[in-house]
Amino acid sequence: MDVLYEQLAKETDCCINFLEVEVPCLLTPWHFHPETEIIYIEKSTGSRFVGDHSESFGPGDIGLIGPNLPHVWKSDPVYRENIPGLTARVLVIHFDDEIFKNSLAILPEMQGINQLLYDSQFGMKFFGAAQAHIEIQMKAIIRTSGIEKLLRLIDILDFMSKTKDKQLLASKGYSKIRKSVDFDRFDKAYRYMIDNFQENITLEKVSDIVGMTPTSFCRYFKKHTNKSFLTVLNEIRVGHSCKLLIESNLNISGVCYESGFNNVSNFNEQFKKIKGISPSQYIKNRKKPD
Repeated sequence: MDVLYEQLAKETDCCINFLEVEVPCLLTPWHFHPETEIIYIEKSTGSRFVGDHSESFGPGDIGLIGPNLPHVWKSDPVYRENIPGLTARVLVIHFDDEIFKNSLAILPEMQGINQLLYDSQFGMKFFGAAQAHIEIQMKAIIRTSGIEKLLRLIDILDFMSKTKDKQLLASKGYSKIRKSVDFDRFDKAYRYMIDNFQENITLEKVSDIVGMTPTSFCRYFKKHTNKSFLTVLNEIRVGHSCKLLIESNLNISGVCYESGFNNVSNFNEQFKKIKGISPSQYIKNRKKPD
């Protein structure tokens, strides 16, 4: 159940590494690594989990993930059905942000990139016009080598630092949890919630996984997140339901049960509490012409 540390394969002659892969399904587990990551999803739909953030993703999704921040992009279940022509294609850049520290960091021209790399501890997504621009930059950097590769990376980071089409993902509270001495315990619980939110998750089961009594676990979870265990679980479920409401053929009742809720009334109540509107209004808003 532990979050996985990933030792990334590195080229021996450079500090920037690339992964360009097309696979039937994105199945990488919940993991972290010391390198900073830029990821571009060219093909695939699914759910993105970064720290305590969860949201659906589709083609064009771009993320910036800081060092040691747990994350995973999970393809939708349909990608596991081996449908001919249905694949996931991803471009990834990994680099050690130490290359931008020391003497380079004090340059005034680096101020924006320094702030961007600091903010990457929360994870970041890019949208709007920024997506297309970063996509072009990432595809261009793959064809380079030597010093041009580094210069291209600086160009990408400089653009990311200046664009307003971006949003932080994980909460500041999660960043504090990640730096705490008992992060592993919290992460076991959160990982279990991510992997099983569509099932009947009980407080007793989760508290048993982390070796605590239900009462102690509730206090522990509330202390670290300022939210109850059930609130966070409902946020994960509602995030998944938003995707189903727009992209699936299920009615609201079907979405309710497919997202892990056990009755429609509770689903409607929790959805409105988290999103501020009802599921039916959410559908209407998303289907309005731009």
